[in-house]
Amino acid sequence: MRLPIDEDNDVAREIDTCFRVVREKYLSTLKPAIEMININVMIGDGSITQVDSFEPHRVKEFYNCFIKLLDGWKTTGISTSKTDDLHRIYCQSSKEAGRYRLTGYFGIQYHALPYFKVDRQVINLQNQLNLIANEAGKAFTTIATKGDQIIQSELQRIGYGNTDIEELIIKLIEDKELADSLDKKAAAAENEFPKFQEMSKKRDKLFSELNNLIVEVYQILPNSIDYDKLIQGEEGAIADISLEKVKNQRTKETDSYVNFSKLSKEDVKLIDSTLSEFGSALMQIESSGSKANNQ
Repeated sequence: MRLPIDEDNDVAREIDTCFRVVREKYLSTLKPAIEMININVMIGDGSITQVDSFEPHRVKEFYNCFIKLLDGWKTTGISTSKTDDLHRIYCQSSKEAGRYRLTGYFGIQYHALPYFKVDRQVINLQNQLNLIANEAGKAFTTIATKGDQIIQSELQRIGYGNTDIEELIIKLIEDKELADSLDKKAAAAENEFPKFQEMSKKRDKLFSELNNLIVEVYQILPNSIDYDKLIQGEEGAIADISLEKVKNQRTKETDSYVNFSKLSKEDVKLIDSTLSEFGSALMQIESSGSKANNQ
């Protein structure tokens, strides 16, 4: 069962209060690690602009410190994932609280946007690529004309020179061997223009050099998001904590349904105490950060 609990009773409200304290402390403690800084980058037309970005490695350092402070918790370590430009950094830890198990997922979701480094080489490479594109366009026209002549000559040789275009298309669809043969003969026209092949190799090399000058800018909103917003692809920080009942202590099998009306005072106290360990670890990080800033 994912916190907060959608039930109107004293037990649910007490656990929810503890959870909200952890979530608020998590965001406030994490904020220095996702603080945006202004950097210079270059866009496609060669002009320089300023954008805001944060440093993901600071977030990983934060989670590494957080995990180490969670004594007795089982952790999967720090993980990363991405879908296109949407990235995630997160850690997950779990611990049993009596007959129950708490699992905390703490992470951020952000976007990575590509720009160019501020480097004159970017403009030089783009100019060279434009020149190659113009030359290649002219060469391609010549090759295409030559290829058409080869195909027409071959069709004439095999008796299809005067065939109606619609009939010819049907014939090529039905006769794959003929279609492949014509393709190979047309492609052979490129071999008569070695300069075109040289331009293709040079173009690939220039694109490779240009790609090496690409940098990613990382953007995130310094706000709290829940699980639904995470799935929807929104930027922000998430503290997602779930509570399960341990059905079998030997196999550690759990049940996601928790009947809060049957929780004893001892169960509630132990759950709250275990939840508070997240808050305690975060306060230690906050305290160490404050000391470092004051030195």
